[in-house]
Amino acid sequence: MEIKTIVTVIKGSYYILKMAGSLLTAWLTLGWRVRRARKSFEKQLIKGGMAREDAKQISKVYSDLKDQMMGAVKGAISNARKPTKNSHFSLVNVAST
Repeated sequence: MEIKTIVTVIKGSYYILKMAGSLLTAWLTLGWRVRRARKSFEKQLIKGGMAREDAKQISKVYSDLKDQMMGAVKGAISNARKPTKNSHFSLVNVAST
């Protein structure tokens, strides 16, 4: 292997690890902040006179929204890695002309 290739692989690996670390940090931070917001919201509802179970049910919306958002991110990542059917055919058509 040439030195340029080795350097390119090392740089690429560094940036992939850096991006993975950033995504992990964002995921952990989001989970922690959602838990805090949910608990604060529950406390305010209970302080306002609502039953504890009802407050928990209403505050569950925060967790549901976080789960939907994380599902959208995971879906975008998994779809980005899959080639589409049309991309293969367009490459074949370009190569044959």
